[in-house]
Amino acid sequence: MAGTLLVPGIPFIALLLIAGSAAAWLAYVEWREFRSISRAYDMAMLAAHDGFWEWDPVTKALHVGTRLLEILGYDEDFLADTDGWLKLVHPDDRAAYNSAVAEHLKGKTVFFYCEYRVLAKDGTYRWIASRGLAVRDRHGKAYQMVGSVTDITERRTHQEEMEFLAQHDVLTGLPNRLLFSQQLHNAIVKAKERSCKLAVLFIDLDRFKNINDTLGHRAGDQLLQLVALRLKQEMPANCCLYRQGGDEFIVLINPISDANVAVDTALIFKEQITAPFLCGETDFFTSASIGISIFPEDAGDGETLLRHADTAMYEAKAAGGNAIRSHTPLMNQRVTFRMSLETRLRRALQEQQLELYFQPQVDTQTGQLVGAEALLRWHDGESQIPPDHFIPVAEECGLIVPIGDWVIEQAVTQINTWREQFGEIPPIAINLSPRQFWRPSVSQFILEKLQAAGLPSSALEVEITESVLLDAEGGSIEQLRHLRAAGITIALDDFGTGYSSLSYLQRLPIGTLKIDRSFINDLVLDDGSAGSDPLVRAIIAMAKSLSLRVVAEGVETVPQHRRLKTLGCDVLQGYLISRPLPAAEFAAKFLVHRSKVNTSLEYGPQG
Repeated sequence: MAGTLLVPGIPFIALLLIAGSAAAWLAYVEWREFRSISRAYDMAMLAAHDGFWEWDPVTKALHVGTRLLEILGYDEDFLADTDGWLKLVHPDDRAAYNSAVAEHLKGKTVFFYCEYRVLAKDGTYRWIASRGLAVRDRHGKAYQMVGSVTDITERRTHQEEMEFLAQHDVLTGLPNRLLFSQQLHNAIVKAKERSCKLAVLFIDLDRFKNINDTLGHRAGDQLLQLVALRLKQEMPANCCLYRQGGDEFIVLINPISDANVAVDTALIFKEQITAPFLCGETDFFTSASIGISIFPEDAGDGETLLRHADTAMYEAKAAGGNAIRSHTPLMNQRVTFRMSLETRLRRALQEQQLELYFQPQVDTQTGQLVGAEALLRWHDGESQIPPDHFIPVAEECGLIVPIGDWVIEQAVTQINTWREQFGEIPPIAINLSPRQFWRPSVSQFILEKLQAAGLPSSALEVEITESVLLDAEGGSIEQLRHLRAAGITIALDDFGTGYSSLSYLQRLPIGTLKIDRSFINDLVLDDGSAGSDPLVRAIIAMAKSLSLRVVAEGVETVPQHRRLKTLGCDVLQGYLISRPLPAAEFAAKFLVHRSKVNTSLEYGPQG
């Protein structure tokens, strides 16, 4: 701002009389014009709710208008110079403010502009946008700056809220994956400069879906908030916690001395998550699968480091959960194999490489054929792919739904063909995946296929695992009841390996209970000890009390058959009778001469 032309105590017109010169008169005219422009500018700023200021870069003298004082809540102008103003500027913004002023004074910017925070009278900081223009002499040196300020506190607050929401999880308030990616990148850059190590932990809650399905999504949200709060409160100083999404969390440990530090930290988190979570009258119990990857041993960039931690987490999940796994190169090979298998499986479905095999089920007492289970097989032209290799992949990638539809159609077609050839035959059982119940039409799809083929509902049986039944009040139960009401028998497969209880089974629309083969393997031990005999006896007794038919899977020896016969098991299935067979071989062995099936029981595996 230019220095004043006035001498304190002497009116401006008196100076003109004393000077008595044309130059003085010209100055007076210019002064009047400046005052007029200044008043107009002040009025314009007031109308625009902006504040006016003028500053002398040489003397540092500062004058601010009343509107700027009003914005900050001050009654009078107490800012004599630049130093007074700088004391009000937020410490974090002073460098940017001084730089913007200097750049404009040097002529490097067309005008001065800066957004920064200024201390208000009430002790809070207000965001202002300050803009100005320097007045220069003929040599280009600035001798005055004038400008205005606008209160942008509301806009900046909203902007900061939007930025926070873009980088943080709404439910837990934790930084999200976007912010994690940025901070991990920066951490890796610094780690490379300092030759340091860091670790990424990928945490996934075990059985979280069960809580959502049984207690509702609100309960699930509460658990996620409690987990985030506990981990954040107990987190070591060198850690930062993020929410990846769903029931997944990420921890960045920076720095670490060696991989053992990451494992020890993961153990702390696992124990914290395993401890019960109390929320009102509800107690939550869960556990966590945790994967670890280390920079620079496992990866040199953030994206790969996170992917490897994710891979290691799935290894922990596959081990049964509540476990910690560190990434190894072998895991990458398994992931590559899985991706290749998925691609080949999609092609197999299109090129009709899948086939149904059939394993007979016989009456324990008479050996008469009473049914068969349709089992999926895949021969890709080079080799037979074991079901326990490709079925989990189909489940994970969602291919199990179209494959399941194919199984239903193929089984109905085969039943129809056999009934035309051999007359009425025992029911054929098909397996339904839990994922097939995620859509509301699987039961209707089955009944429509049977109706289109002109088959009675009794021609087909449906086998499910206990994971389908976790939500006893959900849509899957209603669909099963629909099938049961139509005359289709529902069998509970792999019993004893999941969650069922007596009270639970009473509410389910099942008619058959299949004892898992793991119990049958230990039914008769070589040393004469009881093995699983007491457990199998208890399962059969419980099933009988509920009027359920009992099928024993994996029967391979005559002693097993004899013991199951003594215990009252209804049906046998396993290699003692026959391994699964292609449709033509099954028909030749078990449908052409059904009365001869019972003769095979005393002579070991057939086919």
